[in-house]
Amino acid sequence: MRLTSRSSRSLDLARLEALALGASAIATAHLLLGLVREGREADDPLLAGVDPDRVRGLLPLRPPDGGSLPLSPGAAAALTVAARDAAGGRVDAAQLLAAVLTHPTSSAVEVLERLGTDPGHLWARARSGGAATPLLVRR
Repeated sequence: MRLTSRSSRSLDLARLEALALGASAIATAHLLLGLVREGREADDPLLAGVDPDRVRGLLPLRPPDGGSLPLSPGAAAALTVAARDAAGGRVDAAQLLAAVLTHPTSSAVEVLERLGTDPGHLWARARSGGAATPLLVRR
């Protein structure tokens, strides 16, 4: 699978977050967190309404063991979906985000719902290439 530099950076950040949280695998919530952090670095408005500290606060924290991390089945499936959607091209950050949000029971969807953000609306924004519609946050 070929990734754009932003998608690759998002995966690197997801791995670092999962390691710091002591996770046993990189889950879709870690991918979401990597995308949020990378989006802030790139000043991308797609995930501007999602606070990385609040996402981190919703994820389990265990003592880090420092080992390498595999992808969880959900995260691996999301990368497969993103690669398929890229149709042989490079997977960009919006495609990766849409793929992460594809499965309604993923940890990323659960985190967004707990934050009051509509994952379906965010998925639609990602699929449209991040069109400038406001992020829907439930109150």
